[in-house]
Amino acid sequence: MESNKTAVIILSGGNSSRMNYPKAFLSIGKKTLAEHLSSIYIDFGIQKPIIVLNSILYKEEWADIIAKLSINNTALKNNFTELGRSYSTSLGLKEVKDEQGCFIQNIDNPDINAGLLNNMVANLKDDSYVVPANNGINGHPILLGRDIINHLKNLQGNEWILKDELKKFNRIQVEATENNVLLNLNTEADWKIYSESIQNKSVQLN
Repeated sequence: MESNKTAVIILSGGNSSRMNYPKAFLSIGKKTLAEHLSSIYIDFGIQKPIIVLNSILYKEEWADIIAKLSINNTALKNNFTELGRSYSTSLGLKEVKDEQGCFIQNIDNPDINAGLLNNMVANLKDDSYVVPANNGINGHPILLGRDIINHLKNLQGNEWILKDELKKFNRIQVEATENNVLLNLNTEADWKIYSESIQNKSVQLN
């Protein structure tokens, strides 16, 4: 499957309470974390990443950031974050058209690159989902096949849980040796370690 046959939904509907700052707007050089993640998917071949943002981010102080983010992405405002992750996912899926696969990317699981995404796409089947793993432990992002996309779109209400719905389909696990797919940015300390590692990689490349 070609990379341009996939979509991505970047979920950023949480309150970032333990980070004390919106995770989507954390800075990596001249980019926000949301821009950094979306640029990886754009370079991979996805023309318009879908980003679901918590409505609390739609304040005047961040208006310029959201306007910039909306240039290359479809930014969606989630007014009902209390409905949970399933509602955010449903919002994003409404923007998925005829793509044969869809990545579900959490804003706080950012250690991805084109190599990982290509490996996941190469293993995708319509009736399955692909999950990367480190030493047999499942991580993020996940990649949904077309049958799963259709199934989730047809679900009624917002009380469903993604991991429970995925149990109805086949799981394909790929080993991710070059990415920390278990990384989860929850706290300021987590962010400090990750952002420093990104900066070090940039220095090495230059």
